[in-house]
Amino acid sequence: MISVVCQFSTFYDIIGVLKNRLLKLERGIPMNYEKMIVNILDSFGVNRSYTGHTYVVYGLLLIIEDPKRLELITKSLYLNIAKHYNTNWSCVEKNIRTIVSCVWDSHNTQLLEIIFNKSNRDKKPTNKEFLKYMYDYIMYSHEDISSVNDRLISVICPVSKRHCEALSTFYIRLSQMMD
Repeated sequence: MISVVCQFSTFYDIIGVLKNRLLKLERGIPMNYEKMIVNILDSFGVNRSYTGHTYVVYGLLLIIEDPKRLELITKSLYLNIAKHYNTNWSCVEKNIRTIVSCVWDSHNTQLLEIIFNKSNRDKKPTNKEFLKYMYDYIMYSHEDISSVNDRLISVICPVSKRHCEALSTFYIRLSQMMD
């Protein structure tokens, strides 16, 4: 399943973005991890105004750079993020925990199931578990997204913050036309 958040005001905005993505694919430009992380958080409806949003994005980029940082989350990762953003590690930890709560309370149950296997969990993940699941999804999801034609595309409406069947159908048809 691919999850998409519709943040566009007009149909022409959507077409413009899709044309840019198609041009990048044709040129062989690799996936930008930062954009992927932001898109995933957007799919969960996480507001970019949260300070933790930037901390999660930067932290996951650091983990992608060196996965050993995930083992020493308090002694390494939080300190690196805090140094980069001129704050302390406890603020980083608290703000990431806020993002974890937002994601866990999200209405995008399909993506929660795919990334975190939510149906088999009683409580929300810790910050370390959250970052580990996100890292695994980012690093290994490209293997599962070889063909969109046989996948479900879940689109979150920017107004209602719920799944939108009409936009999902539109994206599936558009992706089939692009193949």
